[in-house]
Amino acid sequence: MQPKMILGMATALFVSAAQAASPSAPVPDEMQIDQLNRSAELRSLRKQVRESAVERSVDGMSAIEAAPTDEEVGDSDSFGRKKIYLGVEQTLPLYVSGDCSGTIAGEEVCYEPNPAPGFTAVSDTNVGSIELPKKATKSLLCFTFTQFSTYAFNNSTAFPATASMEIWPTVQIENEALDGLTNANGDPFNGKLFITPNPIIVATHQSPLSPGESMVERERVTRSCTGGIVNKRNLRAEGLTDSQIKDFFKEPMTITFGYEGSFSLVDYAIFFHGIRIYGD
Repeated sequence: MQPKMILGMATALFVSAAQAASPSAPVPDEMQIDQLNRSAELRSLRKQVRESAVERSVDGMSAIEAAPTDEEVGDSDSFGRKKIYLGVEQTLPLYVSGDCSGTIAGEEVCYEPNPAPGFTAVSDTNVGSIELPKKATKSLLCFTFTQFSTYAFNNSTAFPATASMEIWPTVQIENEALDGLTNANGDPFNGKLFITPNPIIVATHQSPLSPGESMVERERVTRSCTGGIVNKRNLRAEGLTDSQIKDFFKEPMTITFGYEGSFSLVDYAIFFHGIRIYGD
């Protein structure tokens, strides 16, 4: 008998015996096994998704229940949010000089001092700006101002006098959401927050001088954000509704920096700021 015939008969006898032994439980083929495995994996995956969804729901409810109040954290609107870097600017340098005839417009500002011991007023509303796109921040604008200054006090009078250098940066914010609105006092915004530029006082100086006495001071000092240039709370204080505040933070903004203040018995000075703005 040929080997192939013997092998075929043996295989047939084995299959017949297996079927006779378990007629109600046919042996599944490989395709059926793969389908069963995939079904089991799918059921396991669905279970994991359901469990994860339940966990997220519970976590979300916990977060809602645990949301802090202003009384607890001071500013609940920004609580837990990440800092977003929004821009940096350096203001035009301000000079005090006995001769400002060589001043380059758009690159610097210059003030000639009044005769001693009189004060000289400083007012410039646009020495730098940052333009923010829509939805740049959610609830506030924070800042870091670093002031760089060198100034020379000189008492050229015949009697004791106090020299002073009291100049600070100011901020205004232009935002179309303010068009047509009035503040809490009933004054129109005219598209600008802070009808009068808001001062950010970093440092000011006064020094008593004897007749003929002079002195030179150099400094670099930084002020960082606490309440910010603007946040939801002070917008409410300005008279905006919650809906108007949402619109405010959705719109593009232009932040414009200026100088305000005065000086006395200053022969020479240079003064400027480095500014960085943050959001959430």
